[in-house]
Amino acid sequence: MTFFDWFRFEPNTLQKSLLDLLHGCAVPGRAGLLVLMWPTGSGKTEGGLWAARWLGGPRMGVHLALPSVATTDSAFRRVWRWARRALAASSPVTLAHSRAGRGPQGALLSHDDGDGLVLAPAPEFLQGRGRAVLAGVTVSTIDQVLLAVLRVRHNVLRMGGLTRKVLVVDECHAYDPYMQSLLRTVLAWWGALGVPVVLMSATLPRSLARSLAAAYLSGSAPGLRLPEFLPAYPGWFHVDGLTGHPTVEAVATGRTRILAVRLVGLPGSPRATRRDAVPACDRARARVVSQLFERDRQRLCVLTVCNTVASAQNTVLALKAFLPRDVEVFLIHAHYRELDRADLTMAVEQAFGKDRAHRPRRAVLVTTQVCEQSLDLDLNRLVTDLAPLPTIIQRAGRGRRHTKRSRVRVPVTVLVPLTAEGLPDDGRWDAIYSTAVVRASRELMEGHRAIAEPADVQSLLEALEDRLGGNSPDVDVLSHLEGEQAMADAARPVVIPHPRELVDLFDLTDLSGTDEEAATRYRLDSIQILPLWRQPDGHLSLEPDTDLPLPARLPHNLEPIRDRLVSTRHATWQKHLSADAQPPAGWAGDKRLGPLVLLVHPALGEPVHAAGWTVFYDRYLGLVARPPTPKE
Repeated sequence: MTFFDWFRFEPNTLQKSLLDLLHGCAVPGRAGLLVLMWPTGSGKTEGGLWAARWLGGPRMGVHLALPSVATTDSAFRRVWRWARRALAASSPVTLAHSRAGRGPQGALLSHDDGDGLVLAPAPEFLQGRGRAVLAGVTVSTIDQVLLAVLRVRHNVLRMGGLTRKVLVVDECHAYDPYMQSLLRTVLAWWGALGVPVVLMSATLPRSLARSLAAAYLSGSAPGLRLPEFLPAYPGWFHVDGLTGHPTVEAVATGRTRILAVRLVGLPGSPRATRRDAVPACDRARARVVSQLFERDRQRLCVLTVCNTVASAQNTVLALKAFLPRDVEVFLIHAHYRELDRADLTMAVEQAFGKDRAHRPRRAVLVTTQVCEQSLDLDLNRLVTDLAPLPTIIQRAGRGRRHTKRSRVRVPVTVLVPLTAEGLPDDGRWDAIYSTAVVRASRELMEGHRAIAEPADVQSLLEALEDRLGGNSPDVDVLSHLEGEQAMADAARPVVIPHPRELVDLFDLTDLSGTDEEAATRYRLDSIQILPLWRQPDGHLSLEPDTDLPLPARLPHNLEPIRDRLVSTRHATWQKHLSADAQPPAGWAGDKRLGPLVLLVHPALGEPVHAAGWTVFYDRYLGLVARPPTPKE
């Protein structure tokens, strides 16, 4: 079959390079690492799937791992369609992540009933703990892969299933040092077991690319040093797992994207007041967006990316007052019930995806980090909160993504938060991004108001790394480096030994630590919230406007409950909820859902008040948690 048969379009220059040259440096079924360093929107997923199928040969399946639940769900349909065309025999295609919502362990099986994609519970065997990854083709969050090298139950089962498939890791730049340490252990084990791996990224520093390649080679060819070579961007390189020989291919994209960067100050406090529930900085963000529509009366779709869910929610509320009536406002973030998030994601992809049949004439999509990876969106321009430079480039990749022109200009407005004195407040979001990284990114963008992609991207990434080097006396840089090292060190006690350092099989199954201690993400502090609404007769319903009673005992089919869970971080307000926040007594002892908190609305339209917080769930806004307002 040809590339067109698999994907229904002809290969671009990057994909054609793989088709023409990969067979000259790799052998199907033999250990090897392929790294694709391609710009956003250039078809990495399709190129990676084709390469994985070729590298694995006829006896290996494919496992695609992505950074988040949202990106995994988005990629699942694309992979399913590819699998239906590319695989000669029918193979289960499963979706595996913590909120997949079908079957006891979230496994999904896809099949075609003649009218299109149908999702159904996987066979009973694949529904067992950790078994979704045993299917011939699996799409999962990266967590499902990292669990194979943690000291947790069933890790060997996961490894056995995963290593029968070529591993494809998308957005491999998007992980912190803790997860990168786990990923290096995965690569070492996959190399030792002779399993090909494909890594993909649009913003991968060369030093990180080489370190990941060295980790793989340490397992496939112990004692063999990775030769010196310079990864090409845009392009790809392949490292032979037996000889360590690198093959580097630089590829001209034939397309240039100019990110026209404009830095705009974002004044105002991030805190709400008793007079205005929307903080001044969020109102200022909304004004910047609304002014774009005042200046441009034609077709215009604007992507607005906020660094926090609360900022996204507040910005939408402010936009409603500022925007003309003909502008539609979409909102998507991570704090939705599963069924609502699926519906909203589908609506967003339908409105701003490649198929322009349902594209609104004038619209704003307000979102958070969920838009950065693997969501195939295409809007006219970007307004984004200040963030690390690689993150800005990823967000800008959703601007004018599917144009056929060889040169395209993407207007990018970067909102720089200001202190009360009018100075840049680079530490505004220090709970999310390192102050040193944000400041260095801002300074680089001040000197590069026009960023050519791909020409300028790699040099800017290297310049950012240089500014964060260990020789800097800057306090923020030192704090950043200490934090990075602390994350890397935290992985050591929870990960299994390197395959070449394994002395006893007990080291693979040593469960002296708890599953919570051996987490796939650094200091993961999340909890599941189940919103409920008290009906006039006093009983609780799973829906605000439909009588769907909360069951006294958990049913065999958990889908109605799982579909209505919201995953969020632990917060102060959760500790001050009333006694009815605990699950029913009949749920005791059933561990299928894990820890959760009930958010019981007193009545339809009424919020929950806890320790000064105002909390409620809304299908459009998601889970809203407003902190106490300070006394004036």
